[in-house]
Amino acid sequence: MLHIDFVAASSISRIVGSLGIFPILRALWTYLSGRHLPFVDLHVPPKSAVLPRATAGTGKKTFVQLVQECIPALGPKATFNRVWWLPGGDAQTMYSSVADFSHVDPVTYERVFLELPDKGILAVDVTPPLSSHSIANDENILLVAHGLTGGSHEAYVRAVLSRVTPNKESRGLGFRAVVLNFRGCNGSPVVTPRLYHAGSSEDIRPVVLWICHTFPGCKIYGLGFSLGANILTKYVGEEGERCPLQGLVTLANPWNFTAGAHHLPSTFLGKHVYRYVLGSALRALLHLHRRIFLQAEELPVSRALLEDVFRRRSITLRQYDEHIAAPLYGFKDAWDYYEKISSCRVIPDIKIPCLAINSIDDPITGAGSLPIREVAHSPYLILAVTNTGGHLGWYERCQDGRMGRWYVKPVEQFLAALVEYGLQERQKPAIVLLGADFARQDGRDDVGFRMLSREQSELVVSGEDTSKLFTTGW
Repeated sequence: MLHIDFVAASSISRIVGSLGIFPILRALWTYLSGRHLPFVDLHVPPKSAVLPRATAGTGKKTFVQLVQECIPALGPKATFNRVWWLPGGDAQTMYSSVADFSHVDPVTYERVFLELPDKGILAVDVTPPLSSHSIANDENILLVAHGLTGGSHEAYVRAVLSRVTPNKESRGLGFRAVVLNFRGCNGSPVVTPRLYHAGSSEDIRPVVLWICHTFPGCKIYGLGFSLGANILTKYVGEEGERCPLQGLVTLANPWNFTAGAHHLPSTFLGKHVYRYVLGSALRALLHLHRRIFLQAEELPVSRALLEDVFRRRSITLRQYDEHIAAPLYGFKDAWDYYEKISSCRVIPDIKIPCLAINSIDDPITGAGSLPIREVAHSPYLILAVTNTGGHLGWYERCQDGRMGRWYVKPVEQFLAALVEYGLQERQKPAIVLLGADFARQDGRDDVGFRMLSREQSELVVSGEDTSKLFTTGW
């Protein structure tokens, strides 16, 4: 894997100043005690799904067998070379925000803008670029969904793509990645009074349709990070047997937002740091595109409330969800929002191989949000819980002494295993072409896209700044 070369001393001082002494002592105890425990606890269903193969007559395996045999990074001998100055979930999480990742795992994208039936616009970033790498008939496409207020630029996204998108001659997997930048994120223009929320699975469908239209004969796989993991999992469950994805791997999925909402204020850093950081990140994204919302003729949120939210010195995640997210997207209140967007609700409906990787010391979601019991209700879900790693951290010391992100290994091994196994191709949605430039899904007037030209796209960009959480999105 490509590694990360950091100046540790300055990062340590910033982390120590942010954490305080008591969380550090607790993290050190966790670090010392956790060194002698198995790194991964694998939760598997009692009856695992038998995976169909494209070639008749070849032996079939269950999903559990495939993971146990082909993903050593999750096996009983799995290793995690701990970094002594990142001793727990808080340090692992906050390091993502203070370290410099600007020159790590470079990825070149080509951006495509899609106009949707509701006139909203999505920015989709493709690598390798279409302009330099022609479309093949049997491509493996990796659909990627980023975390809160993030985008394709995030280091946690690039860490995986720099490994799986190079061709096999360059020791990669030869995937083409399609990264969905959710509405308003990473330069994705906002032209209607709608951003995205933690359950915006409706914006996955037009991107999947565009992939099917653009890459005929392809096989689609999914990769979700944090909030994007919840959205992709929710989409997979909603589609059920109709899901066109071959498989899905998620990292740091929040799973249960109600449990997470109770967890966040229950810890020192959650109460005094994280909930304000997350709320402020969402407010910053809304503020970036405030003109569209303040000038909207009809909006479930009043102009006075919007201006009040913008003027506040600080705002928590729960306050933002209660005053903005819930009413803006048609929920009764924050608790109704949390209940209905949680991907744990659709676990029994997942019908494709889904590997979920979470850390037990994730300070954002908390251990109580993990769907350990629910795994028994889905033969297609395997939950790998590590004993450290934080929220989208998993920083370890590599053999050459540099730092790397451990999760790249199981993700790469999982995708390689699915491709090598030769899963039977999933049925894709039927496409109806309406004129020269608009396509819709057959039987779904709400799912479609029109691909904008570069000139059209430049006319609708609403902001030049990027909303990020600290220096990166979570």
